[in-house]
Amino acid sequence: MSTTAQVDKDAPPPAPDPGALSARRAVGLVAGREINSRMRTKSFVLSTLGLVVALGVYTLIILFSKEGPTKVGIDRDAAALRPMLTAVADRATDVDFEFVTIDGEGDGGERVEKLLRDGDVAAVISGDTAGPTMTVERETDPDLLAVVNAAVAEERTTRELEREGVDPVDFAQRVASSATQTKALEPSGNSAAEQFALILSSTGLLYFFFIVYGIMLAQGVVEEKTSRVVELLLSSIRPWQLLAGKLIGVAVVGVTQLVLLGGAAVVLAEGTGAISLPTAVAGTLVTMGVWFLLGFFLFAAMLAAAAARVSRQEDLQAVVQPVMVLITTPFVLGIALLSKNAHDPVIEWLSLVPPLSPILMPARMLLGIAPAWQVAVSLVLAVAALAGLTRIAGRMYANSVLRSGSRVPLAESLRLR
Repeated sequence: MSTTAQVDKDAPPPAPDPGALSARRAVGLVAGREINSRMRTKSFVLSTLGLVVALGVYTLIILFSKEGPTKVGIDRDAAALRPMLTAVADRATDVDFEFVTIDGEGDGGERVEKLLRDGDVAAVISGDTAGPTMTVERETDPDLLAVVNAAVAEERTTRELEREGVDPVDFAQRVASSATQTKALEPSGNSAAEQFALILSSTGLLYFFFIVYGIMLAQGVVEEKTSRVVELLLSSIRPWQLLAGKLIGVAVVGVTQLVLLGGAAVVLAEGTGAISLPTAVAGTLVTMGVWFLLGFFLFAAMLAAAAARVSRQEDLQAVVQPVMVLITTPFVLGIALLSKNAHDPVIEWLSLVPPLSPILMPARMLLGIAPAWQVAVSLVLAVAALAGLTRIAGRMYANSVLRSGSRVPLAESLRLR
């Protein structure tokens, strides 16, 4: 809300009338003012559309960066080995090969050489099935070599069993029944690239919103203080009511944009299959919203209190810099540590402690590696930290927002009245 009312700079600000407005109505009016003034701006609409477009571009990058199966050529002499090669490759979960039959006879190997040099196939298998030859352009893929060796061994075993009068199918079933079973404590359906995308999207999105809306709130505090609008507002409401209303209003705007972007991200991921999302997508989005609110109130209260200490936009950067470090640190740690080893005990403990938890814990939850007890502990600690820091921020705001001129010293802003 902007106003052009003239205020006598030498006159002391009028004392607020506690009976004029109830606390709930005062906070609601300020919050509604923030919501209406910010959500109707072109910057809000354009930034939302821009972020949705950016998500679409990022999804396309992931889709186009995914490689299809590696093609391997098999000439006619080794064609009998193709079913066994396909079966062995299918059993291996970490390889993706497609075996295609090629015709390279009668050309002195020129067709095979051309296929290899053009990149149409990664290798060509030729010769007798008992001892085939694999031709490559430069280096042999160790995974492909392992598949070929296993297929040749199984083919040879099948022939020897048939020669001895043993049914190969029955023999294979008996061997398979005694195979070792594997069990993963924390199974993951995401590849390394998908995990990095989830880490970057979750931590990056929260970091972006904390920075953008936190700075937006801080700039609004300084703007109102510079224009002395705050003196008119505080003639009817108390400082803590003004601060609470501004925090709630800006938070609603941020959550609205976060939900729009989160919904768009889910639609893109589900529609394109670019990233495997958690099973309970709705619950994940709700959790992200909760963490956004906790983190935003935590950081924004400190930013607003710091901004109240100055009267010019030029001085804002210096007072908010320490808070910006608190926001940037978990984002950098999240990208570095989670991408390297998401199960590192260091990242587990750091994700419990505010102000790191609002960024680190949602990323671990999105990856499906955060136990319920750790989530509960991090939430309790975050709420406790929010309660304590909000009281401190409220005191700083009340002690500083009506003082103009030079920067209010930190000690004076924290003093008890």
